[in-house]
Amino acid sequence: MTEPIDVIELLERDHRLINGLVEQLDAVDDANEIRHLYLRIVEELSSHEAVEQAVLFPAFHAAFIADGDATLDHRTREHEELNETLAEMSTLPPNSFAFIKRGSALLLELKGHFLIEEETVFTRMRSGFTAEALIELGRRAIIAKAHCPAFPVAHPTHVQQYGD
Repeated sequence: MTEPIDVIELLERDHRLINGLVEQLDAVDDANEIRHLYLRIVEELSSHEAVEQAVLFPAFHAAFIADGDATLDHRTREHEELNETLAEMSTLPPNSFAFIKRGSALLLELKGHFLIEEETVFTRMRSGFTAEALIELGRRAIIAKAHCPAFPVAHPTHVQQYGD
């Protein structure tokens, strides 16, 4: 049996994993490796966002809505921007300058998003929820990850082949 994990630790692990994948993407030149890393990033982000949408954000909303907090609106808009960048990248040859440029932008966007999310959402969750409640949310998060699609429904599931 695995040790229980709280939802914040689970999502912070996602942040570290995804940041590492995007840094690798920013450093490789091989089109096949670029394609592989891109698809893995899309898959990991899809799973991460599914947990936030199904578990974390509803709990945050229920706990802090009376404060008139707009934090979730900002984080949701950032998710939309990240997904737009990924969708745009899916239409480009993986070894093209445009793809590489967007990959570098994605790295910066993700680092900023993750940092702000950890400083706002995660910090408030840690101070506003008991350890037991965060572990229960972690249990739900693991279930949500196991049942989410590998790719967002509206997102292309491949990077096009461009004669490489």
